[in-house]
Amino acid sequence: MAGASLSVSKGSHAGGDWAKTAFFVALAAAVLLVIWTDERFLVLPHDPFWGQIAPFKSILLFHGLFGATALALGPLQFSDRLRKARPRLHRWLGRVYVGAICVAAPLGGFIGIHFAGSSGGLPRMMIVEQAFQSGGWLFATLMALACILRRNIPAHKIWMMRSYAFCTIFIVSRVPDAIPNFHWNDQLLTDFLWGLVVAACLAPDVIMTVRELARRRPVRA
Repeated sequence: MAGASLSVSKGSHAGGDWAKTAFFVALAAAVLLVIWTDERFLVLPHDPFWGQIAPFKSILLFHGLFGATALALGPLQFSDRLRKARPRLHRWLGRVYVGAICVAAPLGGFIGIHFAGSSGGLPRMMIVEQAFQSGGWLFATLMALACILRRNIPAHKIWMMRSYAFCTIFIVSRVPDAIPNFHWNDQLLTDFLWGLVVAACLAPDVIMTVRELARRRPVRA
């Protein structure tokens, strides 16, 4: 019976590792797709999109650099191997991750609300979504920080997952742009963005609950 329980535990852990790896591989593919589809203007100085972002391109640069830093460090923060083998490095990378979001999230909200919203003509519901998206990203990250400072590891994991889920909204929301003949309208884009915000809030709890249920399922003798 003990052997069976150990087998279930190992199987659950292996399944979790496989799912984590698959997620980050899919995310990396999505990042490359989005760079090719939406961000090529960065290396094309005469792209007309530069004219649209001219009023806030300096702010966008800092938002992008710090946001990309957080996006890149996320997988390392979720690496059990790194956390166990190099705990000090894990902590320092965590500090950089939190610091990057403390810059990227407010700047992203400012751009979305002020430039794209007030000056760019976004609908009101999308402006509100921008506030919740950037605010939720920052709030989740600070909650993860508060939990680890109090040594509440389970809560820290949940809030870190929530923080990184908000981090990936930038990528996931742009993946449909690669679909041929696909076009957004204001209502569809607003609904999709709100859906991603809700998913970022709920998905970590769902994942952890499913993992816990799988770990505690009845084992036959």
